[in-house]
Amino acid sequence: MNQKTSYETLLPYGWTQTNTIDFLPYAEQGLLPARIIQQAHHYFQAFQGDRTVLLERSGTFSNLQDLGVQPSPVVGDWCAISPYSATRALLAGVLPRTTTFSRPVLHEQGAVEGSAEVVAANVDQAAIIMDAYHDFNMHRIERFVALLAAQSIPSMLVLTKTDLLEDPLFYRVQISARLADLPVFLVDSLSLSGIEQLLHRFVPGSTTMLLGASGAGKSTLVNALMGYSVAKTAMVRPQDGRGRHTTTSRALHLLPNEALVLDTPGLRVVGMNGGVQAVEDSFSDIADLARSCHFSDCSHTGEKGCAVQKALQQGNLEQDRYLQFLRLREEASKWENHERREKERGRLLYLYRREGR
Repeated sequence: MNQKTSYETLLPYGWTQTNTIDFLPYAEQGLLPARIIQQAHHYFQAFQGDRTVLLERSGTFSNLQDLGVQPSPVVGDWCAISPYSATRALLAGVLPRTTTFSRPVLHEQGAVEGSAEVVAANVDQAAIIMDAYHDFNMHRIERFVALLAAQSIPSMLVLTKTDLLEDPLFYRVQISARLADLPVFLVDSLSLSGIEQLLHRFVPGSTTMLLGASGAGKSTLVNALMGYSVAKTAMVRPQDGRGRHTTTSRALHLLPNEALVLDTPGLRVVGMNGGVQAVEDSFSDIADLARSCHFSDCSHTGEKGCAVQKALQQGNLEQDRYLQFLRLREEASKWENHERREKERGRLLYLYRREGR
């Protein structure tokens, strides 16, 4: 297979002209391009152009990763590989990423746990999946929107199991009142109601990541979008719609319309993974009000001439949304402080090792 043919077969998986340029140094070494479509333990599955191969890190790549020159590969990454059999290849390098998504390290209770770990790359948009009947939660939706905004990933909301609702449109109105810019889709994955409308948001060559709690219906939705069963599903408890984590790894699926969907394990908590500015930007209604505040650095908690407080007093801003804004902003501030401490710790450790102590 020549290089040109290889690139053409990767187009449905999102290959771009930028990827071609980034891959030039690897092409000169005789390596082939591939996209990681699934991760399990220390091995990865990747689509190489005309086949799926099992990847393992080369010794050189592992050394570069230890030095921080190469990132830890994740699902969605474009990479350079060296095949050594019909079904196996060595991972030699990871191409620059357009976007990354990191698993939350800050719990809803406000405790920071470890460092942010990148778990998906090159995602064009994300679909927040929520069980509208058993588990509708406006605060969690706002958390997801802020989390994704912090990582520059556009979001939309997909409410599942809407066949169980008496008035599904009520939920759309309720969400739009607080998140006017958030696209909302009402679907029932079993009867396929709303699936066709949702598919219009899945553009050929683009990658959409699904995020939600266990039992929200992510895997069932993937099967509905595919038109046949590719993702494992399980029964949920009828009293609360909760289920076991049937999706235990991240997997990239190519839909019949040549769009890509990334199925992910359920998130148990949705904490902030970004700074204060990202939270403020995700609350667009409050951000618009803040432009009219007397002080440019207004905290919106009591300063004179605060347009946010004025809107709150006049009933033009819901108190519940305002309080949620303050909660998420505080969590984001804790995350920023945590990241600063981690960077300083890393800097001191580097100096310590360099001096040979």
